[in-house]
Amino acid sequence: MKQIIYFFWLLILVLPNMGLCQIITIDPIGAGDNDPVTIIFDASQGNKELIGENKIYMHHGVVTDRPDGTDWKYVKGNWGADDGIGLMTRVDGQHNKWKISFTPNIRTYFNVPVSDNIYRISCVFRSADGNKKGTIPPGDYGWGTVTSNFDIYINLDAGDYIQFNQPFNDFGIYNPNEKLTIQATASSNVSEMKIWLDQGNGFETKAIINSGKNISYEYSITQTEELGIKITAKINGVDLQTEKSFDILLKKPNIDEPRPTGTLQGVTYMPDESSVRLCLLAPQKDYVYAVGDFSEWKVKEEFQMKKDGEFFWIDIHNLTPGKPYLYQFWINGELKIADPYAHQIADPWNDKWIEPEIFPNLPDYRKEENGIASVLQTGQIPYSWSASENEWKKPNVDHLVIYELHIRDFLKSHSYKDLTDTLSYLKRLGINAIELMPINEFEGNDSWGYNPSFYFAVDKYYGTKNDLKKFIDIAHQQGMAVILDIVLNHSFGQSPMVQMYFDKSANKPTGNNPWFYREYVGPYDWGYDFNHDSQYTKNFVDDVNRFWINEFHFDGFRFDFTKGFTSSEYLFEGYNPSRIALLKRMADKIWGNQPDVYVILEHWGWGNEEKELSDYGMKLWSGRGHDFVPPSTGKPEQGSFANMFADSHVAFFNSHDERRIAEHCLKDGKSEQAYNIKTPAIMYERVKMAAVFTYLQPGPKMIWQFDELGYDIDINFNGRTGRKPYVWGEGSLKYYDDPLRQYIYETYKVVLKLRETITPEKLLNAIKDHKDTGKTRKLSYSHADFKLLVFGNFGTSDESISPKFTKTGKWYNYITGDSIIVENVNQTINLKPGEWHIYSTTKYSDGFPDIVETFDNPVTISPYPFTPDQEITITFDAKKASKKGSAGLINANKVYIHSGIVDDIRKPNEFTNTIGNLLDDGVGQMVNKGNDVWEIKIKPRNYYSIPTTENVSHLGMYFRNEDNTRFGYGFRNSIIVTNVISTDPIVTITPSAFSATTPIKITYHADRGNRELFNAPVIYMHSGVSKSENQTPPISGWQNVIGVWGQDTGPGKMTKVQGTNQWEISFTSADYYNLKDDEFPYWITAVFRSADGNIKGTGPEGPMPNGYISENLDYYIKNNYVEMVDTSSATFVIYPNPAENRLFFKNISSENLILYIYDVKGIKISTRKILTSEGLDVSYLPTGMYILQINDGSNQLFTKFVKN
Repeated sequence: MKQIIYFFWLLILVLPNMGLCQIITIDPIGAGDNDPVTIIFDASQGNKELIGENKIYMHHGVVTDRPDGTDWKYVKGNWGADDGIGLMTRVDGQHNKWKISFTPNIRTYFNVPVSDNIYRISCVFRSADGNKKGTIPPGDYGWGTVTSNFDIYINLDAGDYIQFNQPFNDFGIYNPNEKLTIQATASSNVSEMKIWLDQGNGFETKAIINSGKNISYEYSITQTEELGIKITAKINGVDLQTEKSFDILLKKPNIDEPRPTGTLQGVTYMPDESSVRLCLLAPQKDYVYAVGDFSEWKVKEEFQMKKDGEFFWIDIHNLTPGKPYLYQFWINGELKIADPYAHQIADPWNDKWIEPEIFPNLPDYRKEENGIASVLQTGQIPYSWSASENEWKKPNVDHLVIYELHIRDFLKSHSYKDLTDTLSYLKRLGINAIELMPINEFEGNDSWGYNPSFYFAVDKYYGTKNDLKKFIDIAHQQGMAVILDIVLNHSFGQSPMVQMYFDKSANKPTGNNPWFYREYVGPYDWGYDFNHDSQYTKNFVDDVNRFWINEFHFDGFRFDFTKGFTSSEYLFEGYNPSRIALLKRMADKIWGNQPDVYVILEHWGWGNEEKELSDYGMKLWSGRGHDFVPPSTGKPEQGSFANMFADSHVAFFNSHDERRIAEHCLKDGKSEQAYNIKTPAIMYERVKMAAVFTYLQPGPKMIWQFDELGYDIDINFNGRTGRKPYVWGEGSLKYYDDPLRQYIYETYKVVLKLRETITPEKLLNAIKDHKDTGKTRKLSYSHADFKLLVFGNFGTSDESISPKFTKTGKWYNYITGDSIIVENVNQTINLKPGEWHIYSTTKYSDGFPDIVETFDNPVTISPYPFTPDQEITITFDAKKASKKGSAGLINANKVYIHSGIVDDIRKPNEFTNTIGNLLDDGVGQMVNKGNDVWEIKIKPRNYYSIPTTENVSHLGMYFRNEDNTRFGYGFRNSIIVTNVISTDPIVTITPSAFSATTPIKITYHADRGNRELFNAPVIYMHSGVSKSENQTPPISGWQNVIGVWGQDTGPGKMTKVQGTNQWEISFTSADYYNLKDDEFPYWITAVFRSADGNIKGTGPEGPMPNGYISENLDYYIKNNYVEMVDTSSATFVIYPNPAENRLFFKNISSENLILYIYDVKGIKISTRKILTSEGLDVSYLPTGMYILQINDGSNQLFTKFVKN
């Protein structure tokens, strides 16, 4: 029987320790409104949803109505936006504690008027995308309160105060003779307290008390007026006073009157430029007032809107033409919203960050207490479209080459104006359609835009509406369509249509919301879910789509997540006829307005559903990264290029939602001798090959911005949706200026030019004989007008292919401009790794010098692979070497190898332990083997003086003649780098078997594996745990992740062992990963990275002594715990399990048993002596999981059982 070392901590299903009181700390304790304060949030407490987050935001405001109030005021934050507003900072030395400070004091920070008391700070702690929320169960705690919707309220010391209880607002709408209750409370007993009213003739006393804390007065309303209210009190000998102005509006009955013909929702501009008509759809609402600049932001009788069924409308007169007016709709005397159909909004929190050169003359709007307002402006000069716009014809939807573009990350200026100036860049590339990621108003400024709020307003962060129109106009002139990425699956909390029918206590729409479901349908939870079955939603969707087509001349839409257009959670994943009907209905409305509009769906639905939609004329997004990434990174046994020619789908190998194919190559690329896909020069050629096999297939295709420059930044850099480095301009990556990256652009360009020349239609109609899988792959087209053959080697070593030419005779190489004579159509062609060609029977080009280069390794090493302690033979073939601007080494008299150790494969020119003096001194001189082949034998450890305690991962070398005038280099004149393997482990963990509370030490050996972190000044371990008991590595098992990727801060920082290249980190799993009592670390998942996250220390894919290195080169370190299995009693069974009353035993030889029952914490509950045949009574045990130790006199067995 195996020895039982750890068993009490292997159980599950125990409720977590909620750590209720420690989640919030306020410093200083007892802070008041005039104090600076720091709030500390402990993510490891409470529900622990924010453990391991890279960013945590505090969505926050204050409570000014009463000490136990829950009404948020002066709110700071944009839910779901990673825009820096409310961003917390990690507490130094703490993994899961975050802080935020309010300076110089609370009142100033929130900009609260001195007339308002501040009783509480209201807050919610959230992830950057708003999908996770850190909280604790509702209740009262020492620092404050958590309400039923899990909002957190932190109490402040308000000192002595007078609290207005009624009226709460600053205005009210009343019926004649209705009573207005004026009521106030003092913080403690008064010696005198008075209510004063000013009805236009100065303040008069209306009520007085000389003791107690509460005072009230009933005021009878007879007219519309502005009432001044003042409360005075003497508390503890101190005179206090507070006052407010209260607008009383005597409500009149609604005027029921039909809307005039031509009235639009939102603003209807009248021929008279001093007038507009406002119209709001507000089912079930009683009355609405238009309030804004035109009413001095007061509720006035003359601005009560007329009623027409479910619509409210009003004509506004006496406006100054050309002047912007801000306005809102105030509904039922309690709700203030911006116009859902507004073409411009004023955001009191975010507009101040928009540069005037992006959007000039923004209104100065600071009414945070009112929220977002709408903007109208009469006398606007309409955009004058070019005459050519009337002749514009969209490219055929089946032939589209779409460029997906996010303005914020495309240009540092993030402006439509500058984007217009860069259209020539896209035109030269061969793009015929540009897809703009969402540009209608979304929450915050710094966002991908998938958190929409206003659907008819252009987001001001990118420029004005006329700037956008000009961009589209010029794009059309250059032959490019413009597609709008739009989100109609969900909206967020700033949407007026969400706010009009919203249950604040539950933080979700009410059940009678005309547009939104109360509960999100399906497994995702992005904002609030549109009810697409509602006729209100259908009408709204149609209005939105019609607006962007008619007003802005967009050529089509990419609809985000249309799989969510469903009312049935049951049918969410399966074929859903109602969803299909909804999408067909929407498309019909779009095409009824303009027949040739592109309708592209991000659907991710089932095949039969997508086929039905595509047969109807819609296109579906088709991400093929799973087919293109593996062969591009050197794993050609995976992935298939089949069906890339389908015109039903827009195909691409990555979009904004996936890791870049170039980044995959650099991080996960394979190698074979000197051919290493992780080196940039080789990666460049791999992504070209992926592009060729994508864009020389018919059907609509898409490019994600800067793929044409080999953009290789991790999607999680600065957070998944965060701002990414630019490729051009000051402070950028300078990719645009890199000649080798320009060759990628040129390759894309000439491939797209060939596609356009042949035409996708002919490619589609040609006879095809493709080879879609394997190391060598091909595209073969035979057509009456052309014959085209594309073939390439996705492997990492030399391969051969018989591409099966479709005729004999002359074939032209499109890239080189050369030609070959094919005499045998079945001839075999040898291909170097990464080598590809395009041949045609028509000469389409004279060649494009240098843009593509075939790898030819001038160096072979035997044996290979090798360790530092093996003798190796390095063979150099001068005929295959690059010349580095010299005459090369063919026919050289002498050849020397100049070489050393390469610690960072991305910096191959930086040698250490260099051998070679650049003299004709015999050091590194090679032996001539004839035919320009040279050899040298070395043992790396001796040759490079590598200490026995160290390892190396790469050798770098180039070759020269005796006087350094002629050279031999590797691919594209680069240093030749080859791998060196180590038999020593890269990562060690001690002890190898541990419980959640066992102190463990993980050591990373930076001088082993790929050595990319060798001599790094700082190393971080980005890690998590797998809490599942798997015998094989759980590839998707990253849980409770600890680390802030790409930042030189926070947890995971390792300590260097002095005098070595070893780095250590020590901890207990329970504390470090914040494991709950019922959780166990079966695997530790880890990545060892540089401070900026751009370098990753790893090793070859496959097993390692204590775990596994996955195909994406992450570490999976196995906890070698001893399992609770008794090998001598493999057939031992207890049943039933779970049990209700009694447990029975099978396959135990002894009739007499001693049983010990433990709870999951290892505490013994009871000891029983039983007869095996009678079984064990467990009826008295509470529901839960237990450990059972069985002693039969000679053996001890352990097992688990559940009591129901």
